[in-house]
Amino acid sequence: MNILCLMRHGETDANKKLIVQGRINNPLNQVGENQAWQTGMFLVKTKESFDMIVSSPLKRAHNTAKIIAGVIGKDQQVLIWPELTERDFGDFDGRVIDNEYAKRVVFDEIPNMEKNHDLETRIFNALTSLCNAFPNQKILVVAHSHVIKAILVKILPGFTYTSYLFNCSLNYLKYEDGIFTVISHNINPLI
Repeated sequence: MNILCLMRHGETDANKKLIVQGRINNPLNQVGENQAWQTGMFLVKTKESFDMIVSSPLKRAHNTAKIIAGVIGKDQQVLIWPELTERDFGDFDGRVIDNEYAKRVVFDEIPNMEKNHDLETRIFNALTSLCNAFPNQKILVVAHSHVIKAILVKILPGFTYTSYLFNCSLNYLKYEDGIFTVISHNINPLI
């Protein structure tokens, strides 16, 4: 059995401006760096420990993971798992998020966007591969909003791509006998 804590990266300037980032490789802003540090402190305070830390290769996730690793005392390197890269939003990359965008994502109507089913399959396979490569481990996975939403949409009734995930939110899953179940989701460590 594996326990996964899927964590969304800290804030970027694009998050603050409500701009779709997708695979644009934006760094954390100062607020995002502080959020990562505060989340690390939350994990220390709650005596949360992990066998390993894994992240998307994009800067905003990888830097969040490195900050947390430093705070919680993990002197190991953060393992990059390329399959956890954020969704390709196609023609909406770099555009402002609005109601039209949200509807079009849900209905797979954005030109050149990675389709919902394809994203869900990619993330399900990535997390399954991770668990199979490191069985019986508790793993902190630092990734992106739609990466986390893709697995939650598949296994959590009522959760959709328009559901909001806080920056640095913690989402716990159990993986056992090929099945993911949600333990808890969208825990905000910053309040």
